[in-house]
Amino acid sequence: MERRSGKDRRARPTSPLSLASLMGRRRHARRREDRTVYVYVDRYGWRSVFAVVSTLILCIADAFLTLTLLQRGAMEANPVMDFFIGLGPLPFLLVKYILTAFGLGTLLIHKNLAIFRGRLPVKTLLLALPVLYGILIAYELFLATFV
Repeated sequence: MERRSGKDRRARPTSPLSLASLMGRRRHARRREDRTVYVYVDRYGWRSVFAVVSTLILCIADAFLTLTLLQRGAMEANPVMDFFIGLGPLPFLLVKYILTAFGLGTLLIHKNLAIFRGRLPVKTLLLALPVLYGILIAYELFLATFV
């Protein structure tokens, strides 16, 4: 008995923001030829999730170190963040966290794509962000300690 309906469910990709994204089982396309066409997945690997969570934690540490350095006479180089610092520490912290979380979510959803004409996989960028934030935190700790 034929159980197929005749309709190819892969004709239209699953939306990355659908309920299946929260409860699905797919981490990658099963067929090699589908991996270039169907790039969105339902579940994410532990490395990608760890990169997102650690980047968010480092983002919060960066925000507090930035506020500490500003109290010691430093200036914010980013004009957008400088505007929110002028509104107070809480708006600055919230906006910094929300913008970072939105950007990381966007990168996570699109982790199987490549940017710059296919030269840089988004997953590589996603995994590099905690390292870059770590370098920034080390620099800010140096400034707070020795300058």
